[in-house]
Amino acid sequence: MSEKTWNDKMEALLKQKKWDTKDWHRAVGLNQWQLEYLLSTDTTQFEPENLQKIYDDTKAAKLDKKLMRFQSPVIIVVWTHKGGTGKSTTAMNMSYELSRRGYNVLGIDIDSQSDMSSVLYPEYLEEPDVSFYEAFSLHDDFVEHGYIRHTQYANLDIVPGSAKCEGLEGQLSVIDQGIRGRIWERCLKSIRQENYYDFIFIDMDKTAGLVNVAALAEADYVLAPLEPTIFAVKAVPPVIAQVEEVRKMNPRLEILGFLYNKVDMRKKKALPEAIELVNQIAPGMAFESFIKNDANIDNSQREHFPLGVYNRSCAANKQMIEVADELLKKIKEKSDKVVK
Repeated sequence: MSEKTWNDKMEALLKQKKWDTKDWHRAVGLNQWQLEYLLSTDTTQFEPENLQKIYDDTKAAKLDKKLMRFQSPVIIVVWTHKGGTGKSTTAMNMSYELSRRGYNVLGIDIDSQSDMSSVLYPEYLEEPDVSFYEAFSLHDDFVEHGYIRHTQYANLDIVPGSAKCEGLEGQLSVIDQGIRGRIWERCLKSIRQENYYDFIFIDMDKTAGLVNVAALAEADYVLAPLEPTIFAVKAVPPVIAQVEEVRKMNPRLEILGFLYNKVDMRKKKALPEAIELVNQIAPGMAFESFIKNDANIDNSQREHFPLGVYNRSCAANKQMIEVADELLKKIKEKSDKVVK
């Protein structure tokens, strides 16, 4: 009888632990797609010492029960009906923070400025034909047609953006509404079937155009960054109105919360006044956590790094971590996708 291969022994160990590959990746901290590749390939040419270490680490590992499992990916659009509120900053840094905790995260950059892509996947400029614009224009499946790119950060992938995304509005305007409503469904088909990703963050621009409405029609939640100023607070009613309109097509869509961003701590009255106003318009919808103004945010983006990589100990990133904690708590309370 031939000796068992590493693959055979690993599959037996996983069966003994009652783990699937998502449990495995969460327990040992390695990329799930890399682990899946190891199980499906001939590992006899790999270094035995490296394989043995993975086996030993797996045998000793324990599963973090705090990490949520979902029946399908949780889709969060980051959107406010106003520019300059930090939508891309929030999308990229929340994506990174949750991926760092062990969740599989996909960022989808549909903003023509492509700020999310420039930080998480700077190589996107060298691959102009691999973008959200191309996929959406052709109604292509993100997975099947190769639009998903692995970033340098564990558990974090992206569908890169493109300046050409501005042209999608015109394209959608001449497409029948029935077809228009099925484009996201086609793009996400394999992602939904595989349920590889725990979270999908969609970085949208400030408009309420056809492209954004189509994204909202596929989403579970809206995360809406706000500056704590009188004028920024004016963006709250349009967000509420837009969500209520889209709920006619997508009843599961909810506002996850309004997030105060770019808080200037020198203006001591600004944040309390904004909180009071938002509570009057949208009671209970604001995050308790907030993000202060911090030069590290701009500097990290200039250097093409998520804030948590550039300076994990800075004040703004500590607040970003608090926002991530609150976001997960809200989803655990709200979501019917959580596997109990």
